[in-house]
Amino acid sequence: MTTGRRLAFGPFVLDAETQVLWRGGDVVPLTPKAAALLQALVEKQGDVVGKAELLARVWPDTVVEEANLSVTVSNLRKALGPREDGSVWVETVSRRGYRFRAPVTGVAPRRLALAVLPFRSLAGTEDHLGLGMADALISRLLPLPGLVVRPTGAVMRYTARAADAGQAARELGVEAVVEGTIQRDGGRLRVSVHLVPRTGELRPWADRFDVPFTDLFAVEDAIADRVARALEPRLAPGAPTGVPRRVPRLDAYEAYLRGRLFWSRFDGEGLQKAMACFQEAAELDPGYAEPHAGLADAFLIVAFTGLAPPDALWAEARGAAEEALRRDPDLAEARIALGFLRLFQDWDWPGARRELDRALAASPDSVAVGQWRALYLAMAGELEAARAEVGRARESDPLSLVAGLVAGLVHSLAREHEAELALVRRAAELEPGRFLAQWSLGLACAHNGLLDEAVAAHRRAVELAGGASMMKAVLAWTLARAGRADEARGVLAEIESGSGGAFAYQRATVLAALGEREAALASLEEAAAARDPWSVLIGVDPMLDPLRGDPRLASLAARVRRSAE
Repeated sequence: MTTGRRLAFGPFVLDAETQVLWRGGDVVPLTPKAAALLQALVEKQGDVVGKAELLARVWPDTVVEEANLSVTVSNLRKALGPREDGSVWVETVSRRGYRFRAPVTGVAPRRLALAVLPFRSLAGTEDHLGLGMADALISRLLPLPGLVVRPTGAVMRYTARAADAGQAARELGVEAVVEGTIQRDGGRLRVSVHLVPRTGELRPWADRFDVPFTDLFAVEDAIADRVARALEPRLAPGAPTGVPRRVPRLDAYEAYLRGRLFWSRFDGEGLQKAMACFQEAAELDPGYAEPHAGLADAFLIVAFTGLAPPDALWAEARGAAEEALRRDPDLAEARIALGFLRLFQDWDWPGARRELDRALAASPDSVAVGQWRALYLAMAGELEAARAEVGRARESDPLSLVAGLVAGLVHSLAREHEAELALVRRAAELEPGRFLAQWSLGLACAHNGLLDEAVAAHRRAVELAGGASMMKAVLAWTLARAGRADEARGVLAEIESGSGGAFAYQRATVLAALGEREAALASLEEAAAARDPWSVLIGVDPMLDPLRGDPRLASLAARVRRSAE
C-alpha cells in the first residue's frame, strides 16, 4: 500500500487529505464519490479491490446497487482520460472488482492552501476597503512556512459577487477560507472575520473588531496574527506570524486600494482610473513604493495592448518602476516591470533575466513572478524550464486568467498548438469578457486552423478593448490567414492612419500571412531599425512562421539578440 498525503501517478497528483486531484497547475473536476473511489484504488495500487469493499468505502452507511459503482468508475475514467499507451488507469477485473494499474508514489505533503476572500462592504460603496483587507492579510500570511496563500489576483473575482465559503474553497482548490465583512461608520471601523476550514484538522474561528478607523493597520495585523495562530496545527513549528512592513499614510493607502480595484477591471477606462489613483497615493505619501509599481504595471499594459499611443508610455513605465525600487529594492512587482523594459525596450536579455531572478528571490511564491519568468524563458528557448515555471504558477492560482493565457503562449512558442488551444479555451471560459482572453483565444484558434472562430474572437477583442490598435492588428493578421485579404488590408490601413500610428512589426505579420515575403521582411527591417519593442519576438513568433527558412529572417533575429551584448 502506498502511503503519504499526496499520491502521484502519471501527470496527476491526488491530495489524499482534501481529495483534490491536480494535473500540472489545473484542478481536475471530480465528483466527491469519484474522488473517494480514486483514493481507495490508488492507495491499493496493483491490488484488486473488491466491489463490496469499494461500496463500503465510497458509500458508507448507505445501501446502493453495484450500478452506482459502475457509473462512478465510468465517470472517473472519463475525467482521467487514457494513459499514454492508450490503456485505462482503472482496470476491470471480471467478477471481482477493480485495480489501479499505474505506478503510484507518495510525495511530500502538500502545504496547507488558504484563500482570503475580499471582505464584503456592508455599506456597498467601499469595496476597495474589503479588497484591501484581503490583500493586506494575504501579504502578511504569505511568508508563513507550510502555507500556500492564493494571491490577490485569484480572489479579486469575488469582490463583485457574493460567494459561499465552501463554494469558493472548491473553486480555488483550498482547504480553508478567511472571509468577513467591513464597515466604516463615521470615524469607526467595524470588522467581522471568520476562518472556514474544509478539513477536520482546523477548527472554525471568528472574531469582531470595533475600533477607530485610524487603527485599520493595527486591525490587519491583529487578524493576520490570529489567523496564523488558528492555522498552527498545519504550520511548521515556530513559524512566525508576520513580517515587518512599512505603514503608509492612511489616505494614500485608500487611494492605492481604489487603484487596485480599478486595475482589476483590466480595460482602458479602468486602467486610466487606476493610474489616477496610484498617482494620488504616490503624492500623498512620497515614500510609498507600491503606487509607483502599480503605475509601471499599468503603463506597460496600456503600451503593450495599444490602448493608447505607446511611445511615451515606455519612459513613464521605466520611471515609475525605478521610483518604486528606490523606495523598496525588493518589491517584486517593480522588478517584473523593469525586467520587461530591459527585454522589450533595451533588448537586454541578460539584464531582463537578472531582474526577473531578483523578483523571484524577493517573492518566490508569487504567481506574477512565475508566469512572467515562464514567458521570458519560453522566448529564450528554454521551453522545459518555462513549462515547469508556469505549471507552478498555475498550481498556486488555478483560476488565474493571465497564468492560463501565459501557459498557452508557452505552448504556442513551442509550436504545441493543440495544447495551446486546450489551455486557452479553459482560461477564456473563466472570463470571456476580457479582451486578453479573446485575443489569446483567437490566436490559438488560428494556429489550429479554426479561422472563422479566430476572426470572431478577434473582432470581440477589438470591441472589448475599445478599438485598441494592437487588437486591430491581430484581427488584420487573422483575416489575412483566413484568405480575406481585402479586409485585412483595410484594417491595417485603418491602424496606420489612426492616432495609434504605424506598427511596423505588426504590419510584417499581416504581410507574411498574405504571402508577401519581401514586403514583410522589409517591414521587419524597419521595425528593428526603429527598435520596435516587439522585434525581440522575431526569432520565435509563430505569426512569422511563413518567413522561416529565409536566411534574412534568421540574420535579423540574431542581430536583435546581439544588440545588447
